[in-house]
Amino acid sequence: MTVSAVKIIQPGEIQSLPDDETPLLVLPVAKDVFRERATRLAQLSESAPLKDWLFFCSQVASAQEDSVDQVTSEQLDENIIKESLRHGMPPTSVTTWKAGKDWDEAFKAFTEALTKKDLLPVVRQSLDSFVKADQAQLKKQAEDFLKADEKDVRPEWAPFIGAILQMIWTKKVAQLTPYAGSYRGENSLCPVCGSHPVASVVRVGARDGHRYLCCSLCASEWYAARARCTNCDTPKEVSMMGETKESLIQGECCDDCQGYLKIMYQSRDPMMEVVADDLASIQVDLALSNEGYQRTGRNMFFMVSGETEEKES
Repeated sequence: MTVSAVKIIQPGEIQSLPDDETPLLVLPVAKDVFRERATRLAQLSESAPLKDWLFFCSQVASAQEDSVDQVTSEQLDENIIKESLRHGMPPTSVTTWKAGKDWDEAFKAFTEALTKKDLLPVVRQSLDSFVKADQAQLKKQAEDFLKADEKDVRPEWAPFIGAILQMIWTKKVAQLTPYAGSYRGENSLCPVCGSHPVASVVRVGARDGHRYLCCSLCASEWYAARARCTNCDTPKEVSMMGETKESLIQGECCDDCQGYLKIMYQSRDPMMEVVADDLASIQVDLALSNEGYQRTGRNMFFMVSGETEEKES
């Protein structure tokens, strides 16, 4: 795959916050998130490269859908939610989390659901070792993985750990829905949990033409100005790089920090799902890496040590 660069917007033309009723923060419905992701991954696995990997990921997402309702979440204080969102501070921050009852519930529910799937032998072997592992060790790896500290995380367990963490956080953020309107700012990290985005999406429908960053952990979406580097916030112009100008997925590349974040256009494929389509577009990552750019997005299905440096939230 080759990529070509197109300068798309000059600095003075970059969009500011919308002045209409466009929501600045859109919160997920957990079961819907995992159902749509599983469906898209299964579809992509039929024709994309790495089809076995994508089908495995679809089984993980399906297990998340099957089991997420068994996860409970501690009630958050209403005033803390409002004030946190108003001042751009994540009310469910990943930085203070310790694996406890929520991990225990999600671990049991998810692993039991995934065990029932028709898994490949190598996957079942990894799952069996994960289930039998020392819980103190797993909880430490989960806490590290959550904060993108991957050096002590076993790579074959990363998809399972990531899936469980996603279940915990999508249930956490459900109680924030009535307060989403309190969010007023622009964040590079998720304003709900403080995690990195997986990519950005230009939406259709009621949010037509507006770009949102999509959280890799809790699946929240928050408004981001078009053609602005979401990694370093430079005022300099950015460029779009992709196979063609009309490709579903491009890399929005910054020559200031040498980082890139994928941007997807829902109008080009209404069935797209950001995590699934990120996984299925590894060729874009390889091409942009060859051009000297470094990935700034994160996907909880795999580890990219050294590329997802934690920012100050």
